[in-house]
Order: sequence, then structure tokens, then C-alpha cells
Amino acid sequence: MKPNWILTNAAWAMLAVVQAQAHSANFRSGMSAAGTSGATQGQIATLLREPLPGKAAAQSSATVYNPDSLYQYIDGGADLYLLYDFKGLLHQDFKSGATELTVDVYEMSNPEDAFGIYASERSAGYKFVAIGAEGYRDKGILNFFEDRYYVKLSGSGSGANVDPLLEQFARTLSSRIRGVRTLPPLLEKLPRERRVAHSEQYVKKDPLGHSFLAPAYVVTYVQGKQESKLVVSVAADAQGARSRANQLANHFKQSGESTSAPELGESGFRARNSFEGRVIARTHGRYLVALFNPEENGAQILNATAQSLP
Repeated sequence: MKPNWILTNAAWAMLAVVQAQAHSANFRSGMSAAGTSGATQGQIATLLREPLPGKAAAQSSATVYNPDSLYQYIDGGADLYLLYDFKGLLHQDFKSGATELTVDVYEMSNPEDAFGIYASERSAGYKFVAIGAEGYRDKGILNFFEDRYYVKLSGSGSGANVDPLLEQFARTLSSRIRGVRTLPPLLEKLPRERRVAHSEQYVKKDPLGHSFLAPAYVVTYVQGKQESKLVVSVAADAQGARSRANQLANHFKQSGESTSAPELGESGFRARNSFEGRVIARTHGRYLVALFNPEENGAQILNATAQSLP
């Protein structure tokens, strides 16, 4: 059952206290997190102010969820949102004529986390739209991310007005957010040739099944019928990147074979096993760069990626 928390100054104050406590606890446990200021909360509250497209009218008061109460709204999916440092959710239902709409505005810690949760839920089969940093739509839904916000819109009703109204809502919210409208900067640096559009991900748990690679960016490349996965694992420092390279090499030694390949660059190696296939990898500063199922010119992609990293 959803909590009946009306969006008042008192509710925002309560949310601020809970988030501040979680923020403090995260630092005590060695985790970093960004707090949510009163100014930020005020901005979320104004995103759904009138006027709204289609003269949409609120069907109930807005509801606020925080990290402790998110399970009450998305019980089975809350863990994934919390993994991407979820800060707060503004939820409200609207009606415009015969069309009913639900608006969910998720605030994450930073644009990187907002992209991460957004990318985890998109599919290459959706129709992508130029709203926010990136958005996609399907019948009755339109989702996009912008800055540290992940906005999810859904609608139902008779007639052909649902999808156009969703787009109008999305563009209105984007214009009010007025945030960063780009993919994470690191993704902009990776090779674009043969990159599969909208395949980019930011994975904070078990990239390609390996917990020690997290967090990592994962991007798909294709040549002919061959598909490769490029992984850029982000460690705290160069020593951490080398440790990740050693763990990956040891994994392949235990499950197949792994050999040193200094020609690939620092900590370079080639490996294979029967269930993951081939992989080539190297480090660059605090990054481990690995290419799974590499194509013929895989070494070029590997080195071009490493050289593009800060």
C-alpha cells in the first residue's frame, strides 16, 4: 500500500532528514554519496506545476518516496534503483480528457547513475527520441534521462491521443529540468566506428558476470555477424586496475587459458575458455579495458579505447 505522504513542506523536510541520515551512514561505511539539498527538492516539486500539456489535471496529491520507502512502490525493482544511488521519487497521476497518465520522476545521485538505471531498462527495439540526453518510447510509455533525473511516463485511454500527450509531457519536463543532456563523458570518448547504437551501459554490479569488474561501462561493437563486448572497468587507481586485470586473467587460467601479451599494452593478456570465448585486455591508468569475443582488428579497438581515456 502506498504511503499517503502529501507533497508539503513538512514532507520535504522529512525526506531531507532521512536522506541526510542515509548520506551520513554511507560515509561512515566508506561509500560516497551526494546529498539532496532543499533547493534540489524544491526543483523536483516544481516540475509538475501547472500549466501542463492537454490541460491535464492531477487526480491525487503527489507522493514522495525515499530510499527507505521505495519498496512500497516498486517492490521487486527497488534494489536495482538503490544500487544506482536512488535519492527520491516524485509520483503523480493525471487525467487529460479520456487519457490517464502516470508520471514518475526518479532523482539519482548524479547523471552517471541516472544513465545507468535508464540504460538497464531500455531495449534496442524501442523507438528512440531526442528528448533529454536520450529517450525511448513504445506504445503507452515514454522514458528519458536528463542530468541526474530518470523520468518515466505511461498513459492509457481510448483514441490516438495517448502517445502524443506523453511526448508533450516529456518535452515539458525536460524544458523544466534544463540539465545536462549528454551521455556520460567517458562514453563520448570511446570509438564510434561499428559501435551498436544505444548499446552503451553503465553497470554497477557483475559486469558480464564478474563482480570484480564493477563499476564498468559496457558497449557492443559489431563487424559483419560478429558481436564484441567492450568493457571499461573503472578502478580507484592504477594499482586497482592492475588488480582487476590479474583477477580476470586468473579467472581464465582456472577455467581455460591465459597468456601474457605485452604487445597489447600495460598488463596486456589474451585468454579464452569454453563458455566465454576469447578476450584480450590491458590497463591504462585506473582503467582495465577488455574486449570479449574480439574481431580481427580487436587490438586496434582495445588500444584506441585506452588512448582515448583520461
